[in-house]
Amino acid sequence: MMTAGTRTDIAKVEDRRIRRLPDISTHLAFWLPAANVVMQLANPAVGYGVVESRVDSGRGDLRPIKRGRTTAQYLAVATLGSEKDRQFFHEAVHEIHAQVTSTESSPVRYNANHAGYQLWVALCLVRYYTDQWEMLHGPLSEAELDRIIDIARPLGTTLNVPEARWPSTWAEYEQRFVEGLEDVTIDDTVREYLQSLTNFRVLEIRMGKLGTLAHKTIGPWNLSMTKFAVPRRIRDEMHWEITPGDLRRRRLVLAASTALGKVLPKPLRAYYACNILDLRVRRALGISVF
Repeated sequence: MMTAGTRTDIAKVEDRRIRRLPDISTHLAFWLPAANVVMQLANPAVGYGVVESRVDSGRGDLRPIKRGRTTAQYLAVATLGSEKDRQFFHEAVHEIHAQVTSTESSPVRYNANHAGYQLWVALCLVRYYTDQWEMLHGPLSEAELDRIIDIARPLGTTLNVPEARWPSTWAEYEQRFVEGLEDVTIDDTVREYLQSLTNFRVLEIRMGKLGTLAHKTIGPWNLSMTKFAVPRRIRDEMHWEITPGDLRRRRLVLAASTALGKVLPKPLRAYYACNILDLRVRRALGISVF
């Protein structure tokens, strides 16, 4: 993962106009979601908030397809949606998160509406966009990264993060992210949950034989890409090691993603547009979003 000290200014070589976060999307976007979830849940309060959640309708292990849709819609709304879309999500997510609180038997204290925990989630989401670009094309310039931090603010404020708490520069963001890594701890319970999510074993619960097929065929590839897309600290907490098979799969995925990018660049723009349309149609017809 790139750091401020290793970045080079390549803006003079290639002019990239970054107006919205999907402008730096690549076809790795469809391989990196699990890595971002692992990052988020590496904070024990966030991890147990998800693992112990009593909101079954939104659990990724019980309703993986629905959870995938609502997460994609959240990202679409935060990056491309209108203020009306964002306000709807803000209020709905706040109401759902109000039900996610620790109990007397919980090993850690948590409240899903806690702004500090949601800030960590949002900081991780920024990485989802920058990582998918830099894994294929190399480092973004400091000016571009400062721009990204500015336009990424709704990733936090659409949740419960006050605007004043959002970092104003990439350097400040890096400092916050590094500080967040110091809180990372993954125990056996959360590790098992994340492992099943990453290798798609979780799909067997709701999808039966089709889920088993996905677990055995696509799962190893998703796990390999996830290993490369999390910080070393988190990889160690997950007890993951990079194998020759992981290196081979990454090489093939990067090559395929590069080739697809030449035919269909910025894939998240179209994907997010479809998600926003689905959201608005559901609301207009009175169909449940969550």
